[in-house]
Amino acid sequence: MTTIKDFIATALQESMFNLGLYLFFGIAVFVVVWIFLKKVWRWRRIQPRSESRTHFFRHDILFSVGSILLAGLLTACITLLDKWGYMKLYSDFNAYGSFWGIAQLFLLVFFYDAYFYWTHRFMHHPKIYRWVHKTHHKSTDPSPLTIFSFHPFENLIEFLPFLVLPMLIPIYWPMLFLWQTLDLINNVVAHLGYEIYTRKWFRIPLLKHKTTSTHHNMHHELFMGNYGLYFTYWDRWMQTEIKDYEKRFDDVYRKRVQHS
Repeated sequence: MTTIKDFIATALQESMFNLGLYLFFGIAVFVVVWIFLKKVWRWRRIQPRSESRTHFFRHDILFSVGSILLAGLLTACITLLDKWGYMKLYSDFNAYGSFWGIAQLFLLVFFYDAYFYWTHRFMHHPKIYRWVHKTHHKSTDPSPLTIFSFHPFENLIEFLPFLVLPMLIPIYWPMLFLWQTLDLINNVVAHLGYEIYTRKWFRIPLLKHKTTSTHHNMHHELFMGNYGLYFTYWDRWMQTEIKDYEKRFDDVYRKRVQHS
């Protein structure tokens, strides 16, 4: 039987693991891209005139630490609920057939993309924004340090599908981990502040609907529009995509010609 001591130990272990992720994907990437590659990649800067200041960096780190601790508690809840038999997580890939073993990842990604879009728009409601989402928007020129910088309530909203979905549908443990990993990488790219995708991105049918660094950076800069997470479908269907998005993307590569 799981005790409170076991729960706390798991929460601390998960918090340390998440801290390691932040050190590697947040702080280390920030140091590499924003400091060491600053001159080499200056043409890749989405906002040529940086709006970032030291106090914004401190703010992002502070709230990221809070998010890491909360995520540790929530992950410990998943472990606890799984031990109590409330989760449908499984370790045998063939338990529900190989088709479901693979298809579930696509289902999780597309579901979370829709979930994020609508909860994101909800948090931009004037009566909600100032109390919750404004914390994340302190950085109008986001950096990798921003990836975990959330108000606790927003952090809970974003984590909820990871907690609830395994109660409703069978999910293969490694797929849950892969989903979280892909989400983390996408989060880093979205807040990178530099465009890293190829100039031909919009000419590739299978890729042009994937959000780019520019897509989310414009959301931080202008506060409204471009609410999507992984894909641009919902923004286009709901007409919330910022109109000059593709032009801003191309502007990055026009700067490359000027700097060459």
